Amino acid sequence: MASRVHHAALLLMLFGTLAGCGDVAPEEDSDVEISVEEVTERRGSTRKNLVVSEGEFSAEATTKPWSSWWFPTAEDFLFAEKNGELSPLQKYDLYNSTFQRKTTKAAAYERDKLYDARADTWSGLCFAWALASIMEPEPNKPMVHGSLRFKVGDLKALLLKTYEAVTDTPTIGDRNDGEWDDVYADILPHTFHRVLVVELFKNRRPFIIDRDAGHEVWNLPVYKAITKITRDARARDVVHVRTVLFVSTPDVKTYDYVGMDVTTREYTYDLHGAWEGRRFIVRGGAWTENSRADHPDFVVLRPNKVERASFNPEIDVETVDAILGRGR
Repeated sequence: MASRVHHAALLLMLFGTLAGCGDVAPEEDSDVEISVEEVTERRGSTRKNLVVSEGEFSAEATTKPWSSWWFPTAEDFLFAEKNGELSPLQKYDLYNSTFQRKTTKAAAYERDKLYDARADTWSGLCFAWALASIMEPEPNKPMVHGSLRFKVGDLKALLLKTYEAVTDTPTIGDRNDGEWDDVYADILPHTFHRVLVVELFKNRRPFIIDRDAGHEVWNLPVYKAITKITRDARARDVVHVRTVLFVSTPDVKTYDYVGMDVTTREYTYDLHGAWEGRRFIVRGGAWTENSRADHPDFVVLRPNKVERASFNPEIDVETVDAILGRGR
């Protein structure tokens, strides 16, 4: 399967407004749709309506996300010395006192204010990793500053700490936080497919999904997709879609892991609309088969830029970049 988009055959594209295409299907969520259109415009396109065609297509992002351990909140690796080896934040504090001639207490703050031995099992730096992995080059070798050696796991931990408090990332869909009025079907499949088209097939940009439709959050960066669209044998207003996403995972066996640990996520859904020749104008959709229960909760788009920040006020972004050997 070729990884590039087949432009001649692929009609996963956004067209100018057509009569009737603004009609809202029963599954439609107007708040989500508005945000999708805003994102479409932000990407430089004024086309609003999603049009697909029958066939099998694939696309791959130009930026590949890297894997990293996700440093659960209930784990003390960030601040606690292990077998005579200083933790990443202890090394950070020592770097500051040695090379910056200033005192920081990042390890102590992490231990006293942010660490929680009873935190939810899914709580950690999963989103920080997913976002950093599509925004930053991978730290792939140790860095030595004087007698202080930062291993790959130390560097990834510090980098992720500068992404944990990033705000205002473009998000499509509403998080299911377990409230009574949450819509489990959100993100809706036609909205998800539009994101797939605009971000991956059109712009070759990776994006992030929360793979859990429930209240837990498990972020994964998507860098490749294969999607197959078939006509319904009887109903002219339905096409069936099977999409396989290729994602990088944080399920690595060592803190110093380098590269991509890859897995796939498969989703099925119907798109509702009308045929115009070989083009199918999409108006709505519904998850099908196992995807009615197992589908993304929301999608985060790759920002053009971010204001990096940490919940640990002792951590300075420029200092972390200096440790990483990166000038800004």
